[in-house]
Amino acid sequence: MSSEPIFDLKEALSRVDDDYETFRMMAEVFLEQGPQDLAAIETALEQREAGAVAKAAHRLKGSVLQFCAGAVVEAAKAVEAAGKGGDVEEAARFFQQLETEMVRFCEALRTELERDLAA
Repeated sequence: MSSEPIFDLKEALSRVDDDYETFRMMAEVFLEQGPQDLAAIETALEQREAGAVAKAAHRLKGSVLQFCAGAVVEAAKAVEAAGKGGDVEEAARFFQQLETEMVRFCEALRTELERDLAA
C-alpha cells in the first residue's frame, strides 16, 4: 500500500476557495453518487458493455478529481481506457483495484467529515 495520502484535503479545499462548507457539501454528494457510479461500472462489466464501462468510469473519474484522490483517479482511468479499447476482461481486472481504492477513499472522506463535526 502506498504512503501517499488517500486524498489531498489542502488541495481539494483550494479548489473551492478554502470554503469547508462547500467541500463538505461536495463530499456528501459524492458519498451518495460515487458508489452509484461504481455500481454502474460493475453492471456494465457484467453486461459486457465496454462503452458503458468507459462512460461510467469517466464520470466517476471526473467526480473524484475534485478531491485530489490520485489512486482512485488512476484506477478509474485504467478502467475507462480498457473500456474504450473494448477489453472488458482488462477493465474487470482494473475494476478490482478501483473498487479497493474507492472503499479506502470513501472511508477517508467520511473520517474527515466526522473529524470536522467533532471539532
